[in-house]
Amino acid sequence: MKPIEESWDSCVKCGICRSVCPVFKEKKEEPFVARGHITLIQELIKGSIDFSSKKAKNYLGECLLCTTCVESCPNDAHTDLAVVAARITVNKIHGVPLYKKIMAKTMSSRKLLDLSVRLGNIFSPVVFKTVKDVPREGVNVKIKNPIVEKDRLLLPISKKTFLNSYPEIIKGTSGKRVAIFIGCAVNYAYTEVGDALIDILKRLGIEIVIPKAQVCCGGPIYYSGMVDKAEKLAKKNIKLFETVEADAILIPEPTCASVIKIEYPRIFKYFSNDKYLKKAEILAERVHDPVAYLYNDTNLIDILKNTKLKREHTVTYHDSCHLNRGLGIKTEPRKLISAIGNVKFREMKDADRCCGNGGTFSVDFRETSLKIGKRKAENIINSKADTVVTGCSGCMMQIAEVLNIEHSQISAKHTIEIIDQALKGGDL
Repeated sequence: MKPIEESWDSCVKCGICRSVCPVFKEKKEEPFVARGHITLIQELIKGSIDFSSKKAKNYLGECLLCTTCVESCPNDAHTDLAVVAARITVNKIHGVPLYKKIMAKTMSSRKLLDLSVRLGNIFSPVVFKTVKDVPREGVNVKIKNPIVEKDRLLLPISKKTFLNSYPEIIKGTSGKRVAIFIGCAVNYAYTEVGDALIDILKRLGIEIVIPKAQVCCGGPIYYSGMVDKAEKLAKKNIKLFETVEADAILIPEPTCASVIKIEYPRIFKYFSNDKYLKKAEILAERVHDPVAYLYNDTNLIDILKNTKLKREHTVTYHDSCHLNRGLGIKTEPRKLISAIGNVKFREMKDADRCCGNGGTFSVDFRETSLKIGKRKAENIINSKADTVVTGCSGCMMQIAEVLNIEHSQISAKHTIEIIDQALKGGDL
């Protein structure tokens, strides 16, 4: 109740959220905007409305939790936290979808996740079709199913996970020591992003610790309202990383970083109130986005000024919601990218507008997700760039798909990848 009450006490129904909400821009209905959420939650708690219909369920489900409304709110109403809290009640009324139950069960165990990926690789030729001639290589599902459309561009499955590719400690010479929390998307799919981060850190002589016992951050579970299950994962990661000695914990996936840095303390403050709150706050202080760390704590910017890509590229940048609004990282990636030789940086319109991915949002509300994504694709195409860079795997996947739908060959890359290629004198 506390996060809900705080939000509705703060919200004065001014309507500023209507002007910035990406979902409201497509739906144009009051229940799908922040102040509408607050009103609905108030009535839900009072018991004065019937929340048993599917449409009512979607009012709180069809929210990206992009926090654009939070950023714009003059009274600092944290509607995102209120929505997560309310989803706990909605789950009790409607139950949790089967695929999310399976997701929660699998993500709760590294062994189950690894097994799922191994099975995925074994049956990949039967289930998936590799798609290469697209803005970013991915896969399509061959078999018709009720969850994922056959034409949807999905994350590729790597033959070997990031965590299984490196020793637990990689020695360095600089005196700096960092730990890596890799995140599921980079560990199992975009492993090349993790490889690029290792390459950069090794070039800078930074010692690397890769704790093999790390588990999923719990983000998709938490945002779906299964806070009790996310809490268990949070405790596992907190217990692990409090034993790891490092100057910083680098997380190349901003969703994971935002969950650990922002949501872990919230879980124990609002939903548990136990001894782990202080532990979560201490861990949060140690978490850094790797690009921001490289910019602020190393001499990488000076090194990049003496590098260049093999060919000239016009590059634009998309701000991930969790990286920009969640972690406050906006200028650092742009400065590092712009320092690279043979790169012409061009800002796109509304670079910080949500791409529409939102994790399970893009599965549950595919039509709305694509409408939002197509607006992003239009802005990328209009920038006249040949490469769009972002710091988030989810955004990268969504952008690759919507650009492909628009028949664009603009490539989608992670910030860490373009930095690594510059250091190698390679190409995108």
